[in-house]
Amino acid sequence: MEPMGADGDFGISGLGMKINGAFGPADRTAALDFVTTRLERRGPWEAAALSSDASRLIASTLSNPELEILWLSTTGRRFDAEWGPGSIRDLLTDIVAFSSKFLRKGDADAFLAQSSLTDSPEIRQLILEEIDTVQESLVGRCDPSVRDRIIPLLNKTVGEIGSDLGMRLFLRAMKTSFAPIGLTRLARLEALGERIGYSDLVVADGTLNTHFDLTD
Repeated sequence: MEPMGADGDFGISGLGMKINGAFGPADRTAALDFVTTRLERRGPWEAAALSSDASRLIASTLSNPELEILWLSTTGRRFDAEWGPGSIRDLLTDIVAFSSKFLRKGDADAFLAQSSLTDSPEIRQLILEEIDTVQESLVGRCDPSVRDRIIPLLNKTVGEIGSDLGMRLFLRAMKTSFAPIGLTRLARLEALGERIGYSDLVVADGTLNTHFDLTD
């Protein structure tokens, strides 16, 4: 089976990386246009990943304010009036609808099967340990408005939604905030990513703030 994310981050976290870019969309209409352009380039597998990620977040027990925090930590943009009308779940529902135009029969089921193939209590616990031990770095760099909530929320996401999406949202929070890590942690994250089934580019895509002299 091919690794997930051969071209780098994917699904909602990959979309967040692009929205966070200097030329990323800054409102709902532009973001949905961007989804269409991205899926035209990346095809059905990416559509399945994005649709499945958004659907799992919609169906989760996470509140709308919690989903807004994940949106901020993933995209670097606040969910405000520019992203309306409606709630964050309405936006995610639109993303599912736009993604469905690019899906072939069975694509979403195949992605979910691959995404959950390596999910286990052991891997979830290893991700939670990384979140716990990096929290000082992450909290020190993330948006001040979410500093007291981001760590519990990432823990909750891993516990409820699973290792794949939980890991990608954790990585994206680290990359968006540019929280510093050392080479030892980078190696652990790469090993975790390999166990989950990622290509090398999902974890080490050049946007983790890695310091050679930092021991963690």
